[in-house]
Amino acid sequence: MVASVVNNIKPWMAARQGRVLDVGCGAQPYRRLLPTGCLYQGLDWEDAKIQFAYRTADTIYYDGTIFPFADQQFDALFHTEVLEHVYDCAAFLGECARVLKPGGSMFFSVPFAARYHYIPNDYWRYTPATLQKLLTAAGFEKIAIRTRGTDLTVAAYKIISIVYRWLLGRLYQKILGVLTLPLAAVCLAIGQATLLWNIGSTGDCLGYIVTAQARLSPQGEKNEN
Repeated sequence: MVASVVNNIKPWMAARQGRVLDVGCGAQPYRRLLPTGCLYQGLDWEDAKIQFAYRTADTIYYDGTIFPFADQQFDALFHTEVLEHVYDCAAFLGECARVLKPGGSMFFSVPFAARYHYIPNDYWRYTPATLQKLLTAAGFEKIAIRTRGTDLTVAAYKIISIVYRWLLGRLYQKILGVLTLPLAAVCLAIGQATLLWNIGSTGDCLGYIVTAQARLSPQGEKNEN
């Protein structure tokens, strides 16, 4: 799952300039991918330490509602596997649009076939139709939604997750886990191959990669604010 995000975010990050906001930044794993000269800013929920067990330097922590920045402060922003943990997703995307300069770029990833995680703060699984409507309503254009993986990728990783769970379980489960390690290795290879060559049906995928642009003024020119 993480590898599929990294492979997609690398080219987007390489093209960034100016101020870049990382929303729900966690331990800032993608910061290193930004070109030299970009001004990075991390933003995260103030309860991240309690709920998710992390607190990172160089991060602004906020209450999860209004981003603590003035309008049109950033040239780009991104968030990875964050939107499913935001209950008021429309307001969140509106804040993303507000702090971006007109024409500013947004990148994000969301899961589709994923376990219930970070309980109870896991609220949504999005379809492309929902994402398109939410982003348009929030003030974005040039929306591109791509799949990550296929039904074969999902099947392979589900088997791997079962083996991993067994390895952490009781003694009889650990034995099952050890016995099925060769199967897990085969599934890992299949999962990587299906990600690389897009083998299978994209109708049941791991998740989605989305890019969008903050809407320009009606005349197609950037606002002067």
